[in-house]
Amino acid sequence: MNTLYPIFLKIEDKPVLVAGGGKVAEQKVKGLLDVRAKVTVISPHITPWLEALASERKIDVLRRAYQPGDVRGFVLVFASTNDPAVHKNIFEDAAAHNIPVNVVDVPDLCNFYLASIFQNGDLKIAVSTNGKSPTLGKVIRDRIASEFGKGYPELLETLGELRPSVHSIYQEADKRKSVFETIVTDELSRRNLPAAKPVEELLSANSPRRGKVYLVGAGPGDPDLITVKGLRLLKEADVVVYDALASFELLSSTKEECEKIFVGKRSGGHYVEQEEINALLVTKAGEGKIVVRLKGGDPFVFGRGGEELKSLREAGVEADVVPGITAGTGIPSSLGIPLTNRDVSSNVVFVTGSEDPAKESTIDWKSVAAIDTIVVYMGIKNLQHISSKLTEAGRDGETPAAVIFGGTTAEEIIVSGTLATISKKAGEAETDAPGIIIIGDVVKFIYQPEDAFVKEF
Repeated sequence: MNTLYPIFLKIEDKPVLVAGGGKVAEQKVKGLLDVRAKVTVISPHITPWLEALASERKIDVLRRAYQPGDVRGFVLVFASTNDPAVHKNIFEDAAAHNIPVNVVDVPDLCNFYLASIFQNGDLKIAVSTNGKSPTLGKVIRDRIASEFGKGYPELLETLGELRPSVHSIYQEADKRKSVFETIVTDELSRRNLPAAKPVEELLSANSPRRGKVYLVGAGPGDPDLITVKGLRLLKEADVVVYDALASFELLSSTKEECEKIFVGKRSGGHYVEQEEINALLVTKAGEGKIVVRLKGGDPFVFGRGGEELKSLREAGVEADVVPGITAGTGIPSSLGIPLTNRDVSSNVVFVTGSEDPAKESTIDWKSVAAIDTIVVYMGIKNLQHISSKLTEAGRDGETPAAVIFGGTTAEEIIVSGTLATISKKAGEAETDAPGIIIIGDVVKFIYQPEDAFVKEF
């Protein structure tokens, strides 16, 4: 049972004892000096760095072993000697005087633990593992730093500057709380720091909130391959409009009250027309919502993101695009297939295998066939037709080819063959997962995991 009470302690100008003079003691002293504590070190021997601090009178040093009663007068005690018996004496001595003590790497001789700290300006986030694994705490801290290191400290600084104005304009505590919640939500969603805006305009909780749409690329399938920015926006969204290629696991990252709307195409199910999706995005933004349009891969690579962006801007809706890793690059890379390689491929082409049926084909298959590496999106149903077009245009039927279904996910299926055989082999895979087609000598570089479903050449 975790009975730790988390606090941030003010110890500026307060006396703190560090028993020990080695490298570990250095770490403790550095952290204490960062918060301007008055540090005393007790140790027969100290490191050159501690010697330098002592000579500059930044710390006090008692050059002897710890003696009973040395803890008196200090508000905190750290012990990092190489003697377990001394550690026990220090712990018991500090406990007898009701002084918090931390014996480094001995959890049973601690009545407080140090957290792994992320700090940027006045923003400080602490992670505790209850003394069980400082290493894991540091890993979590670094992940926190990657997510909260940009924008948040700056916004915190601005909010601090605005606080007096908020209190002077709004007398009721509930009103002030509502105002600050509105500012934080809006500014984090837009990443526009509010310093240049008039206070009354910025702080009015009654003014209509403007909606905004983010077209976010979810990546090729693995939820870990979404960008840091995309994941942050997903966590902050009021509404998520998602398609069939976006990972359901990503949807669990949204806040509890987030509205999630599926607009993808499922086999045998209802298909939401693009015009309906465009109208939905405009409507939700018009309600003052922060909307994430979550799309598989990259919104602008065979994702119709351009159409959605055009529709939003014509409607006067603010919109931004957050790029994603497109399937045509992410999936081959995950399998060790270099789309370009100085020995076998100096160029690559991305082509759709499913053109708009309402218009005449604009694909010049003869030109496509001449490209070293060919990547085909949405071409599984037309794979035999595509193969025939390429061979008719002069591409050798023995050219290596592969189809990857469900790439980068746990359901990934790899089918490999040649341009002449790939259509038949892909048809035997018995899956309805979306697939990417790769044609060219670079397919020979494919890395085939031992547990993958693979049809060999």
